[in-house]
Parts: sequence; structure tokens; C-alpha cells
Amino acid sequence: MSKPIHVLFLDDEYLVLQFIGHQFANEPYGVSLTSDPDQAMETVRKENIKVVVSDQLMPKIQGVQFLQNVKQFNPEIVRILLTAHTDFSAAEEAINIGEVYRVISKPWKSTDLLSAVQHAIERYDLMEKSEQTNRKLKAMYEVQREFTSTVSHELRTPLASIKTAIDLVIKKTLGAINPEQEEVLGRAKKNVDRLKRLIDDILDLTKMESGKLKMSFMKNDIHQTIREVAEAQRDFAQSRGLYLKTALDGHVPYISFDSDRITQVLNNLVSNAIKFTKRGGITIKTTNKYQDDYVLVSVIDTGKGISEENLSKLFQKFHQIESPHENEEGGTGLGLAISKEIISLHGGRIWVESKLERGTTFQFVLPLQERKFEE
Repeated sequence: MSKPIHVLFLDDEYLVLQFIGHQFANEPYGVSLTSDPDQAMETVRKENIKVVVSDQLMPKIQGVQFLQNVKQFNPEIVRILLTAHTDFSAAEEAINIGEVYRVISKPWKSTDLLSAVQHAIERYDLMEKSEQTNRKLKAMYEVQREFTSTVSHELRTPLASIKTAIDLVIKKTLGAINPEQEEVLGRAKKNVDRLKRLIDDILDLTKMESGKLKMSFMKNDIHQTIREVAEAQRDFAQSRGLYLKTALDGHVPYISFDSDRITQVLNNLVSNAIKFTKRGGITIKTTNKYQDDYVLVSVIDTGKGISEENLSKLFQKFHQIESPHENEEGGTGLGLAISKEIISLHGGRIWVESKLERGTTFQFVLPLQERKFEE
């Protein structure tokens, strides 16, 4: 029974090939021996080659060039160069340009070559196994994401019916209800609203991660968007005894962004800041960082701050920090993850700086120069 060919040797000296063939005769894998680079490449194309070993000095092609050709065909194949011990330039080129796994100088010890090839095969197998695992994980993630999206869509219709029914009863459209019934229905409505937000957030995030979310980029006034958010959130802040103000840099020009999505980010950051602030208030600030080609937007609060342990988890899905206020409407744990995706789709980045009892600042940057985005 023939052994599968996993190793290819290219050398223009017949005696060298004969010696190598004898050396590897008892290995569990087959080897292909040739002095013809064209035949060698044909073998690479046809066989499941894991390792290619090439001599450097040959009449038709240099070993480094041949290994580069192998790399272009399949970069996963592990490449080894055989060269004279004085040919330092070839060794340097092989490592820096050809990205070979090993350079072995002639004359070599038989055990050294056997060991090098065995390690190269193990490396190939390990990388292949890792790649297969990654493909499986990716496929599983795609199935999970599709399932989540489908379930979320299917939940929307019955949830809308439940919400409508509860609203009709609470508004006493169908007749009078007593205070106790109104209180119970109020709790039900609160949880239905929370579930609706969760479903909407899951669908948004699923679309973003799959690249299916359509963005509408236009040149807009970021300050106008900020003012609208501040106006919408001001009553909420004042109900907590907090101020909500803006500090806008007059030198910020119009920039290209999706107004609805940036409004979504700002609403999330500002409402979170209000929820986690007991005294003082929130400032939305902009800074024109023209020298770095971006505008910086900051949401600064005077709240209790965030511990270092929680800082690293903030942008993870479903991670929530307990609100200091009682009877707080529960969040979905997806707001910051969605905000991060939105800012990333704008070609920007978002981060947070905070210290306990010294407040928190969420910041994100948007490019000043117009970008071409894929729909």
C-alpha cells in the first residue's frame, strides 16, 4: 500500500536526492524527489504536500524563488531551504522575503534533516487543525446568529399584540380597572417594553455583525445632532436633579455620518450617564482634532465611576453594571456593544475612561474627511 506523499524535495544533484530517498524510506509518509522545478510545482498542485524542501543553487531557478512560488500557490505549505553554509544572503532573503520555516546548511546531519521535516509536518498539521476548528466555530456562530435573528423576528408579532392589549387595558379603553389591577398591568407593560428593546437590539447587532445593516452617510452638522439628543434627554436629567449641558467646539465642520445611528449612540451614552449619576450632571463636548483628522465627542458625567474590573467588560454583549437607582428600567446589556459597532462602521473608535467616585467619560471619534462606505 503506497504512502500518501506529504513531502517534496527539489535538488539538482541526483546523488543528494538518492541519499534523501534512502533517509526517508521508513517514514510513515511518502516523499517526492525531483530535480525539475516544473515537475515539482506539478506535484505541489496534485498531491497533499505539507512540506517542501528546496536546494538554493540550481541551474533553472534559485531555491528562494521556488519557495516563493510555492508560497503563492499555498502559503500553508511549510518551506525549508537547503543552502551552502557560506551563503548568508540566500538565508537572509529566505527568512525575510520567502518566510521559510527553516534554513539548513550543507552538509547537514541526517538526524537534523529528519527532525526538521518532522517538526514541519507537525506544524502544518497543527495549523490545519486550528484552521478547521476556526471554520467550524465560524459556521456554528453563523448558525447561532441566524437562529437568533429568526427567533427575534418571530417574537416581534406576538409581542406587539401583547403590548397593544396591555396598553388598551391600562388606558381603560375596554372599561374601568381598579388601582391594584393598574399596578400589575403597569409592571407587565414595563417588562414587555424591555423585551421589545432587547429584541430590537439583538436584530440591530445581528445585522451589524453580518454586514447587512444599511447605513445612510450624509454630510451633517454633528452639533445639531448633539443638541437634539440633549433636548430629548433634558427632562430625564432634570427629573433626577441633574444638569445636562453641551460644550461644542465652534471649529468642527460638517462631516459625513449616519445621523440616526449617531443619535442612537449618543442617546445610549447620555441615558446611561444619567442613570449612573446621583449629583452634578452630564456634559456633551466636542473637540476638533483637525491635526489627527477626526472630531472627538465626549460624554462626561459626575457619577460614581466604574471599577477597573468592569471597564474591560463594558463593550461586551449582555454585560450590565447595576444601576445605583432603585426601580430602574432594566437595560438590554447590548447598548454599548451596538454603539461600538456603529462607531466602527463609521471608521472611528469608542472608549471609556473612569475612576471610582470621580466620574466617567465615554469618548468616540469620527473622521473629518469623507469616507467611501460600502452599502
